[in-house]
Amino acid sequence: MIPRPAVLLNAVLLASAWLLPSLSAAAAAPAKLEVQHKSLKSEKGVKIEAESGTLLVPENRAAARSRDISVAFLRLHSLAAKPRAPLFYLAGGPGSRGVSERPGSLDFWVPFLRVSDVVLIDQRGTNDSNLVWNWDGPPPVSFFVHEDSALRHIEVMNRRALEVFRERGVDLAGYTTVENADDLDALRAGLGMDRISLLGFSYGTHLGTCYMRRYPQRIESAVLVGTEGPAETYKLPWTMDTAFQRLALMAAQDPRISAKVPDLVALYDRVIARLAREPMRIPVPLPSGKDSLQLPVGPFGLRFILRADIGDASDLVVFPRLLWSIDQGDPSVFAWFVRKRAGAAVSVHGMNLAMDIASGASPARFAQIEEQAKTSRFADVMNFPHPTATSTWGVPDLGETFRAPLVSSVRTLFVSAELDCNTPPYQAEQLRWGMSDATHLIVANAGHEQTLFQNETAIPVLTDFLAGKDVRDRRITYPPLQFIPLAGTDARVFHPSVPR
Repeated sequence: MIPRPAVLLNAVLLASAWLLPSLSAAAAAPAKLEVQHKSLKSEKGVKIEAESGTLLVPENRAAARSRDISVAFLRLHSLAAKPRAPLFYLAGGPGSRGVSERPGSLDFWVPFLRVSDVVLIDQRGTNDSNLVWNWDGPPPVSFFVHEDSALRHIEVMNRRALEVFRERGVDLAGYTTVENADDLDALRAGLGMDRISLLGFSYGTHLGTCYMRRYPQRIESAVLVGTEGPAETYKLPWTMDTAFQRLALMAAQDPRISAKVPDLVALYDRVIARLAREPMRIPVPLPSGKDSLQLPVGPFGLRFILRADIGDASDLVVFPRLLWSIDQGDPSVFAWFVRKRAGAAVSVHGMNLAMDIASGASPARFAQIEEQAKTSRFADVMNFPHPTATSTWGVPDLGETFRAPLVSSVRTLFVSAELDCNTPPYQAEQLRWGMSDATHLIVANAGHEQTLFQNETAIPVLTDFLAGKDVRDRRITYPPLQFIPLAGTDARVFHPSVPR
């Protein structure tokens, strides 16, 4: 939590009608900016001057009597003699925190601070307990058995959560990417910045493209890592099939895997059939910590887990062992993944869901998803639980204008991971086609998280680009996958689901 600020600054944010034509007069109301100076030190001993604070903004700019909500931020001052435009970091999720004063986190930003100021933001609703509701009924023991049981539970949770959110006075219609983008510009103006640069990751790229469309004249450069374009909130099922089949090809090239599993897809099909005949029982600790619940997990549960982690190269390395161990009747690896994802069955995050509902999809995209689902091995999990379980939320759809292709002259760097199923490289390439000054770099062997946060080779390329340099011929690298052996351990490779 950010300490209560000692200084209160009022900044009047006046937006011209041509810039924000879709907003009501509430958008022009004065916004309050609270700021407190801090002197921070990174884990490696780098001293950083900073301001932490909050920006008060209308929860719903279209509502005349909207309450104010706070957007937390942390501004880190540049170490450069002549800084470039301040860099705004747009985190993923939606709902992941951007603000952190942890010394280790500060070290990550030091290379960027040698170029410009860095502004970290907790997007609206990110750290607001009013937008979180936790299940208070009996354990949903059938959640991981099949889609129908999971969907029924999610629908009950959503109804209960919506009632609580309304009692708390939350206006879910205000939690959209457009409102998010307008918060960014209000913060820019409140901090007295003429132009800024953007660094978006995952959902942050979706937010970034919205800001680029609404405020192009305010941007010096944009870096989009793991791109989700304006129309790509809902995913195409065949993307996951392609990612899994590609993983199978890689596993077949590892003699330690292929000797017993020559075809990973065939093993998957066999395991799915096994779980359909008899769900595997997985011990999951109860909140008391004293007892555990024997949770039955069927085909849906396995597909749900694979969907959650198939974009992450750090988990891909254990997928052959996961499937092999289930086929052998061993639940140990499976249990690690089930425990990791069990929270999805007991918690509702209003901001996360509302943002995605508002971004929506066109009828044509939904038709394409429905058609691909007929032949996909993973059709019931690719967009679960959307849109069925969230159709009653009442969040307005942002419409086809919001989802239209972006055409922009903003200087932009796209960075994609070769093995990323969440934001595959073709999404960045499709968006790049409408950009007149864009570069796209694809990182071999990397997954969703390995493009930025687990990849030191990315930082020099990104900082050089933000400093104005041409990076078209540069490379970002990541080591080839080394699979966890099907049995036993290997000192050269590690995954937390397989103790050494």
